[in-house]
Amino acid sequence: MPSSAPMASIVAYTEVRDATITAASRFALAEARRVADDLGATVYALLALGPTTPEGLTALAGEVGTAGADRILCCTDEALQGPPLHATHGPLLAAVAERLVPTLVLFPEGEAGAELGHPLADRMGAAFLPGSSLEILAANDSEPAQLVVRCEHDERGKERVVRLREIERPVVATLRAGSAPPALGEPASEMEMLNYPVSSPTPPGG
Repeated sequence: MPSSAPMASIVAYTEVRDATITAASRFALAEARRVADDLGATVYALLALGPTTPEGLTALAGEVGTAGADRILCCTDEALQGPPLHATHGPLLAAVAERLVPTLVLFPEGEAGAELGHPLADRMGAAFLPGSSLEILAANDSEPAQLVVRCEHDERGKERVVRLREIERPVVATLRAGSAPPALGEPASEMEMLNYPVSSPTPPGG
C-alpha cells in the first residue's frame, strides 16, 4: 500500500560551466525549491566538479544557495572535469542516492540527464521520466498536497503522469527547460565535500 509520509529529500544535479551554474540547473533548483516548500522536503544540490579553488567553491555555494538549495553536496576530482559520463559520475550519484534515499532526483535538460539519469534510475529501482515538468495538486479535505511528474514522452514514446504519493518507488526525471526566478533562497557559505572515488557516506546525524 503506498505510503502517505512526506518526502524526505529531493536531489538536484547541478551543472557548472564557466564557474557558474547553468540556466537549466538554476531552473531545476527553482522547481525543486517550489515543490519542496509545499511538501516539506529538503533540497540537496549535487555538484560534480574538476579541481576547484576554495574561492571558487565559496562563490558556487552562495550561488547554489540563492538558487534554492537547502544543502549542498560537492565532489571535486580530476575524473569529474570532463563531460558527465556514467563511468565517471555514476559512482558519485549512486553513493548519494544510497545515502539519502531520495524520492525525487532531478536533472536539468541536456546531456547530463540523458547520460546519467537512466542508469541511476535502474540502480535505484526508480521510474525514469525524461523531458518532464512538475505540478503540485493542492490539498483538499481528504488528501494532502500531491506532487505530479508529467512526462510528455516516456521511454516508450507515451505520455506518462506519475503522482509520487501513489507509487512505492522513487522517480528520476529530467526537466524541460524554463525560466527560473533570479533568487529563491539565501546565499550558502558551506558545502559538504565528498571524496572520489566515493564510498557510502555516513547519513546526517549518523
